[in-house]
Amino acid sequence: MAKQWNQAGEARVAFADLIDSLSDEQLAGTTLCEGWTPKEVLAHVVSFVDVSFPKFMGNVAKAKFNFDVASDRMARSLARRPTADLVATLRNNATKAAAVPIFAEGLTVLDATVHAQDVRRGLGIDETPDGDLVRHCLEFMASGKAKPIFDAKLIEGLSLQADDVEFRHGSGPVVDGTGEALMMALLDRPSALPELTGDGVDQLRQRLA
Repeated sequence: MAKQWNQAGEARVAFADLIDSLSDEQLAGTTLCEGWTPKEVLAHVVSFVDVSFPKFMGNVAKAKFNFDVASDRMARSLARRPTADLVATLRNNATKAAAVPIFAEGLTVLDATVHAQDVRRGLGIDETPDGDLVRHCLEFMASGKAKPIFDAKLIEGLSLQADDVEFRHGSGPVVDGTGEALMMALLDRPSALPELTGDGVDQLRQRLA
């Protein structure tokens, strides 16, 4: 029996719920993922449960092993399908392991949760993910296991403190803010940086530059 990714399932269903709440105009709007609409972000998230491993790697090879280029092509291709079809695919496969072995469950939770905020922030929707999902993402990033999405060297020598979820990590100059703002800023979403406070923010900003 295939392993069930229950926490990834929560993140994927939450993402599907977000997409279902959007109007057609919003689905064609902007996100923090440069060049992608919310529908294309949805297609990217769906690609990990809809595209087989051989096909996925074939797309990566065609992109000369540039994962970003391959992801962009797959997202744009899948986005040609009806939104309802993509959402149904995501819901029906919510707890399915990603086809790509390197994309473990923790990485899947992080990817789906962050991309939900890429959509919300891009559209000006003032909502945040479930606190447990945010805490999981922050802990996973701090663990050093989040490559290729996040390199924990970025936060060495800094004290990260979330003021709305149970998360504290490291020692040194303080970087404080909501868990969502910390997560987004650490993943190089510049719009979240002004929401952080503490004597470590300037150092973090320099590292991200």
